[in-house]
Amino acid sequence: MLKELIITELIKLRKSYFVFFLLGFNILSVLIGSVIFSANREVFKNDGNQSLVLWGQGSLYSSQLFFPMLIGVLCAVSWQFEEKDRNWQRMSIIPVKKNMLVLAKFFSIQIFTGMNQLLFLALFNLSAFVLRVPDIQVWNFTLWCFLGWIGTFSITAIQMFFSIRLRNFSFSILLSAVGAILGLMTLFVGDFLFNIFPYSQIAVGMRARTLTNFSVQEFILFCVMSVLFSVFALFLSVKLLNNRED
Repeated sequence: MLKELIITELIKLRKSYFVFFLLGFNILSVLIGSVIFSANREVFKNDGNQSLVLWGQGSLYSSQLFFPMLIGVLCAVSWQFEEKDRNWQRMSIIPVKKNMLVLAKFFSIQIFTGMNQLLFLALFNLSAFVLRVPDIQVWNFTLWCFLGWIGTFSITAIQMFFSIRLRNFSFSILLSAVGAILGLMTLFVGDFLFNIFPYSQIAVGMRARTLTNFSVQEFILFCVMSVLFSVFALFLSVKLLNNRED
């Protein structure tokens, strides 16, 4: 049942041509990071960590600002398929469990967020090649992209709840923008708040701020935050649907 629902959701999202949005946002993120890197390259031209600096510039804008908002748009689009033309009422008479519907939407969106990370990694490597940045840490950056994908789980779950609860396309997207901006502000408040804030989890996973691998304690905290936010938000979404009558 779940597999069929996921396939159905992927077909719906594919028809929205969302891949082009993913490509556009990633090109913008990498371009901004590359421009800032190039403008300041003389400062660290003799530094052996140029690839880390380039990664930090590109991944920060992607993970902390653009990507959370993009997830908000994706969740809003996914749920609006059910609100459009009162499709929700028709679905309510079909023997589909509410938890299966929520999970199908969640996992289908995670496939798109995984595609986003692959696009970002490919464009980052392309920019590093064009800029002739030495000593690209390919395995590290690949791992960080994967961990950044894990960080998207909590944002997807929260934004899915907002989309179902508010049933308003624009307002749920606005909340993702607010969350992204608040996450950016936590950078100036302190490491602990930054590490536990749900909309910062992509940046935490991609190591956009520290540019170092996780310590054991940091990794445990990251996993705990991702699981807690994801499970709690998905639970609320299912509960909301079970109590919904219109």
